[in-house]
Amino acid sequence: MEMKNVADFIDACHSEDVDNLNLLFFRGENAKHDKLIPSIYRPQFKYIENEDIIFKETLAKFPDEMLAQKTTVEKLILMQHYELPTRLLDISKNPLVALFFACYGNEDQDGRVYMFSVPEAEIKYCDSDTVSVIANICRRSCSFSIEGTAPMSLKKFNKTDEISYLVHEIREEKPYFQNLVVRKDVNSVVCIRPRMNNPRILRQDGYFLLFGVNNRKDRCAVVKKSWVRNSVLIPKESKKTILKELDFLNINESFLFPDYQHLASTFRDKYQIHA
Repeated sequence: MEMKNVADFIDACHSEDVDNLNLLFFRGENAKHDKLIPSIYRPQFKYIENEDIIFKETLAKFPDEMLAQKTTVEKLILMQHYELPTRLLDISKNPLVALFFACYGNEDQDGRVYMFSVPEAEIKYCDSDTVSVIANICRRSCSFSIEGTAPMSLKKFNKTDEISYLVHEIREEKPYFQNLVVRKDVNSVVCIRPRMNNPRILRQDGYFLLFGVNNRKDRCAVVKKSWVRNSVLIPKESKKTILKELDFLNINESFLFPDYQHLASTFRDKYQIHA
């Protein structure tokens, strides 16, 4: 479907029939990407080869902010906030927020809004053991692999070197964590409800998809097909019109990015006088 204004987009969202056991989420992308993958896996940058170094360097450069976060996934959320590459993908419960991001930037390319339907019972919190398992993969080197472990029992799987090292990382945030890592968790994508302790997350009504691996760290886990409901195309020639309509509804850069950098950018664009 093609959306050329806010009204049509809202109608399209209303047409999605979701039962009471599921929650509807949205993600806007301002350019075409081949797959729904987080920035750490974007093939043109090959960040995944240095994910552990990126994480450790961020911790070294911003120790106060990073160490204030209790869990690894919260550290990744902070990194995502500062636009560093992570294994997180932003999603929102607010369709207009997703529409904004589909139109914001890359004016010469079509945008797209994805719609997800996630069972509420499957949504995880930041203190979930499954979340800890997946998040701490970021600390392991790019050689991390669980290939060939499918026939193993849970006990034998947890005795492999790769999982033993992973458990060591997890115990930094959870000293009580047992050697009970489930193989399918490592290979999964989970939906996270973050702590609402960040103005940007609050205003964007933000949740996250956290990506595990596909047996090897250099291959990304895949979002469940049952979660992906639909997607709509935002033609590039409609982006400016839609952004103006969203601005009227107070969905704009200064609202969604409540920090000095983005506020300054908004003021420069709004109040400049062209000679």
